[in-house]
Amino acid sequence: MPNWVIRVIVFVVVIGGCVGAYFLYNTQDDSTSEAPVDDAIVHVVERSDFEAFVTETGDVASASNREVRCEVQALGAAGTTILKIVDEGTYVEEGDFIVEFDSSALENDETAQKIVVANNQANMINAESQLENAERTLKEFEKGLFQQELTLIEGEVFVAQESVERSLAKLDHSQRLAASGFLSSVQLNADRFQWEKAKRDLKAAELKLTVYREFTREKLLGEYLAAIKQNKAQVEAAQSTLDLATSRLVEIQEQIKKCRILAPAQGQVVYADDERRNIIIEEGAIIRDNQVVVRLPDIQNMEVAVRINESHINRVVAGQVAKIELDADPDNPLDGEVNEVAAYPFPLRWHGAPLEYDTKVTIVDPPPSLRPGLRAKVRIYFEKEPAVIQVPLAAIIQHQERHFCLVRDGKSWEPRPISVGPNNNTHVIVATGLAEGEVVTLTPFRFIKRSELEEILPSLDTPGRGSTVATEVAQSEGASGL
Repeated sequence: MPNWVIRVIVFVVVIGGCVGAYFLYNTQDDSTSEAPVDDAIVHVVERSDFEAFVTETGDVASASNREVRCEVQALGAAGTTILKIVDEGTYVEEGDFIVEFDSSALENDETAQKIVVANNQANMINAESQLENAERTLKEFEKGLFQQELTLIEGEVFVAQESVERSLAKLDHSQRLAASGFLSSVQLNADRFQWEKAKRDLKAAELKLTVYREFTREKLLGEYLAAIKQNKAQVEAAQSTLDLATSRLVEIQEQIKKCRILAPAQGQVVYADDERRNIIIEEGAIIRDNQVVVRLPDIQNMEVAVRINESHINRVVAGQVAKIELDADPDNPLDGEVNEVAAYPFPLRWHGAPLEYDTKVTIVDPPPSLRPGLRAKVRIYFEKEPAVIQVPLAAIIQHQERHFCLVRDGKSWEPRPISVGPNNNTHVIVATGLAEGEVVTLTPFRFIKRSELEEILPSLDTPGRGSTVATEVAQSEGASGL
């Protein structure tokens, strides 16, 4: 193809593109500079029931849960293993089996503790026997041995006295014989020595009697009483040791009993799973002491716990009507009633987080199919008005503490002052300024600017210009302070 042909083709394409861009630009400019009424998103004013509500999500739960906890103390271990558990959703009566924990370690401890208790009982018996012997020894001394020994010593004194008298008589006789020359002085001295010895023996016997009666008796009594006290202390120590061992044995046996849990009341078994903490209740799971394993909710007393944002909390009070929509059954909403609103918010989860208040919504006449843990959407109604004029919030223009709507007037839009009432975040009640059947736009700023509204605002307040409704509405808003 020749070069001049290529240049001609390029020139034609460039000229065509410029012409097309020019017409496209002019067309867009016209559409944006003056949008026709027919292109507006509109709303036909009508009367309908107004409902102001707040919608939050929450979980279905029983208002009266019976919690079944693990009461087995896993000393030196992370927890206790579940050997057997009933299926979730099972209906149980009071006394029915729910869960069984592994008790093998406790049974080994029970066997070892029984041996300890038996040894302590033997020590206790021995200590009691020694105490009884010590008490018998004291009684034997007081009632028999003391009197027996005392009598023997008194007999020694009596013999010593008789020996003194006999030696004295013999000495007198020897002295008479010696005076007559029939007895030598050596024999006389021997008899005198025997008499002196007999007196010393008598004195020694009398001293022995005094020492035994006044000192030895008290010393032996003290020793016997001390032995009794010592044996009593040993009995008390043995008894305390036995009591501790027995108590420990009873605790182990109680722990073994707690390994098999029966239902404390009738209800439906719900596992206490907690995904946030990675807790899954199942056979083989390790459960720590005092951890909730199963809940037995009262199906006839169900509620939904929701968190109400601080922006709505002052409008939510106990007794308000609610509608509950279950995620599992959205086509069959349930009736509810606000039962309780917390006085204080939840702790902030992070800095700057919104304040939320715990709110309990009771489910009225819960169906038999209702289960705890179901996710639900709760709509709490805090204001209702029947057959009122209301428009979407998008149709409202707020300017200088006043409110306006753009009302269709033939092929143009008329700014109309209105007075508004409560809103529900989507619609607002229009008390005055609009009538049924009128058409308002939901995109008012496509057809009017705030600067233009500022310019025509005085004319809307001037009587005799255009709509009488606008004048009356402006006067009513001025009187009401809107």
